[in-house]
Amino acid sequence: MRTNYSWLIAMLLLVGCAGTPNYVDNEALLKSERDIQQTGIDMHNPDMSAAISALNDGKLMVAKTLLLGLTQRYPLAGKPWVNVGLISFRRGDLDHAQQAAERALELQPEIAVADYLLGLIAHKRNDAPKALEHYLAALEKDQQHANSHYNLALLYDTYYQDLENAIFHYRRYLELNANEDEDEVTLSWVKELESQLAPEGGDDAN
Repeated sequence: MRTNYSWLIAMLLLVGCAGTPNYVDNEALLKSERDIQQTGIDMHNPDMSAAISALNDGKLMVAKTLLLGLTQRYPLAGKPWVNVGLISFRRGDLDHAQQAAERALELQPEIAVADYLLGLIAHKRNDAPKALEHYLAALEKDQQHANSHYNLALLYDTYYQDLENAIFHYRRYLELNANEDEDEVTLSWVKELESQLAPEGGDDAN
């Protein structure tokens, strides 16, 4: 499986609301402030770019130090915690990876990649039902998340032997990665699965 961490710094868009409400919605105010903090990180904070660069270069502790600084300066933003969790996951520290991903979801429940990371953790622990739950949750939030489709296909394929669902999610993964290098291994495997589902005895229709 090809891994691409660029999705971790996807932009959040602020949507303006027309008019003024007649009451104070504390939850809405909190979400607005949280979105402002996250957008500030995504658009203006050089530490996030430096952290992602360090992460991609394998300088995990440098990246973690920068990200933990962001969690202190932007305490309502969840995405830095996803990246902290990713670092722990890459170091094999599944407990801290899970804690960081859960913290990200507490702060921003809409972050699909936090659910995806929890799916990876459960997958690593051979807890297929829990991994399935988290991958599906990620796709409920973002149907375009290619890696969730891929890992969900793996579960349906290898654990549940549900070839129809496996093929569907493999195909979605391939469609979403159509503009990248062709994944010949996955494509070949999907064709093999499709051949297994093809009706047998098609020539003896006399």
